[in-house]
Amino acid sequence: MSDLLIIGAGGHGRVVAETAELEGRWDNIRFLDDRTDVDMVLGHKIIGKMDEYERNSKKYEYAIVCIGDNEKRLKLIKEILKVGYKVPVIIHPKAFVSKYSDVGYGSVILAGVVINTGARIGMGCIININSSVDHDCEVYDGVHICSGSVVRSMCKVGGLSYIGAGSVVKSGVVLQERFVLQDGTVI
Repeated sequence: MSDLLIIGAGGHGRVVAETAELEGRWDNIRFLDDRTDVDMVLGHKIIGKMDEYERNSKKYEYAIVCIGDNEKRLKLIKEILKVGYKVPVIIHPKAFVSKYSDVGYGSVILAGVVINTGARIGMGCIININSSVDHDCEVYDGVHICSGSVVRSMCKVGGLSYIGAGSVVKSGVVLQERFVLQDGTVI
């Protein structure tokens, strides 16, 4: 058991905090956030501003970035790795992640997600509730696959892409970096 520092206490940060609680591997969870209206989120203390991660690196071995903006999230993950944090993968206990898949540092796999055999998820990805990434897909760094989306077999999703809620990426499709797929779109 270890302590976890979550950078960002907004909606995504709260979802990740609860998911981390359910994992049962963290003694204490703390936040860094720029909010001034509260000092606790879901019973966990906000101990400083978001740019104070370096100052806290001796107190916390593990940190995860919970910012919805793909580019900012990925950039900050790279910065906290340089400072010396270990950046975990957070996986909801009601997700299925094949033991024959690979999930990169700082990625979050939420409830109801299925990641199949041979899938590779990059660093700092959000694989949101009830979505799936089928066999032999490559999801590059900093991607957000929104709620209820399906990425079919053998797809490639370029870095920093956004796959909108309820969307479907058909088998074998290759999406370029920073691709934005609107909610409910089939491509």
